[in-house]
Amino acid sequence: MGKIKPLNLIFTFWILAVLTNRCSKTPALAWPEVPTPAYWPTNGWQRTTPEQLGMDSEKLVEMFAAIQEQGLNLHSLLIVRNGYRVLEVHYHPYGPGDVHAVASNTKTVVSTLVGIAIDQGKIESVDQKMLVFFPEREVEQLDPRKEAVSLRNLLSMTPGLDCEDLTPAAQGMYNASDWVQYLLDLPMNADPGKQWVYCSGSAHLLSAIVQAATGVDARTYANHYLFQPLGIPEVTQAGWAPDAVGVTNGIAGLFLTPRDLAKLGFLYLHQGQWDGTQVVSRDWMAAATREQAYIGPDSYVGGLDRRFGYMFSIFPEQNMYGYLGMAGQELFVVPEQNLVVVFTGALEVGTEASLLALVNEYIVPAVQSQGALPANPAAQGELEAVAQAAAGETRPVPVLPQVGQDISGLTYKLNENSTGWQEIGFLFEPGSDEAILRMSNSPDLLIGLDNRYRLTESPASRPVGLRGRWQADGKFFMEYILFGDFIHSQAWFEFDGDRMSLTLKYLNFPGQPMILQGTRLP
Repeated sequence: MGKIKPLNLIFTFWILAVLTNRCSKTPALAWPEVPTPAYWPTNGWQRTTPEQLGMDSEKLVEMFAAIQEQGLNLHSLLIVRNGYRVLEVHYHPYGPGDVHAVASNTKTVVSTLVGIAIDQGKIESVDQKMLVFFPEREVEQLDPRKEAVSLRNLLSMTPGLDCEDLTPAAQGMYNASDWVQYLLDLPMNADPGKQWVYCSGSAHLLSAIVQAATGVDARTYANHYLFQPLGIPEVTQAGWAPDAVGVTNGIAGLFLTPRDLAKLGFLYLHQGQWDGTQVVSRDWMAAATREQAYIGPDSYVGGLDRRFGYMFSIFPEQNMYGYLGMAGQELFVVPEQNLVVVFTGALEVGTEASLLALVNEYIVPAVQSQGALPANPAAQGELEAVAQAAAGETRPVPVLPQVGQDISGLTYKLNENSTGWQEIGFLFEPGSDEAILRMSNSPDLLIGLDNRYRLTESPASRPVGLRGRWQADGKFFMEYILFGDFIHSQAWFEFDGDRMSLTLKYLNFPGQPMILQGTRLP
């Protein structure tokens, strides 16, 4: 072997230094043990004050000031420490018993089901090859790299498939009649295990693999082996729908209450153990919550150093892991502080890291002691006031303006538009705290005029929530939500003789407002 040249020697030392530095940031193979809780929240969470569990209420009050200043559109916030609810806030029209889309936290649930199936011997190991579970399918663009894709690659989002979210290849799945076949047919663009990309399709393939290995769909399997032991009510098909061929959506679509999502976090915190039962093995939880793929400093999470486990985001410098679901459906576990934090909300897509910042800047720093702190009635009173304000207040309904009386009962035909809406009209009654929105091909939708949403069941989706008010400039302002989901939009209606103008703004997605024009029908 020839001598190493000085320049090559310097380069070798530089590479070793980089690798050593990178390895030094990797989290330990096991998170710190947390004490066995005083009780298990199978039948519900017990509540106490932050100070009783060593948390500073004043710091949490500061957090809500930041939430208001930043205009973060939350639906709920739940903090659990040492197994107790120390803070729980639900924003109107939500309450503790309402299920909510948990978005990509669905992926973590599917990952956990893979672990349970391995524990039961239904799946041999994470090193089994993906295609073993689909022997009856003919797969296009088959090559040695695709044959080498393992469950480990799917779990860590390193499959090598051309499936990165938001690309044309990935988006094409949603128009396919068979999502699994579409994903299997995608070409490879990297060796499996070599490159992390955010590939939601990986999670759906895992759902199909759970179904193939166990003989039941992932929702049924979860109900029996994951949700039931934790006291989470049975999730129906309406609460976790399948794709067109009956494979439970592994990407998103699961609906749980925030308290139930916190139970999953509590299970992870206790390394898969629940009230004397090992729901999923400690070995699985150890592997799932340690680095399986390197991401590094990531702009999506505010520049934090981010790693990826088995469908978990891991933040080694913050000593925490969890998942940032679309528009603010988030779960964080902080083992060193015995903390579980749950958010639901309707944030602008792409700003999900703002909630992670709340955890790092307010919630974790609020932990001041392992024991109790002196009571702080004033700060606790402020937290109670925040919770009451979030629940919303009923406001007096102003006198119905003349324009409202004039347009009540009229129908306006809309110009052709991308929403597909054709006709629209309102019914207002003087002195009433409700109005009615009438649209073509839709049931009558109630509108709250007293600052409270009115919910109308929709046969095709979640209940629709509307509230509105007349503005001083004569425009009618209305807010629209899908109850239990993150969809939130605002609309301004302006009436001028036989003409109507509708300005529509979607709050979850950046972009210019849409303007629709309408003409009064005879």
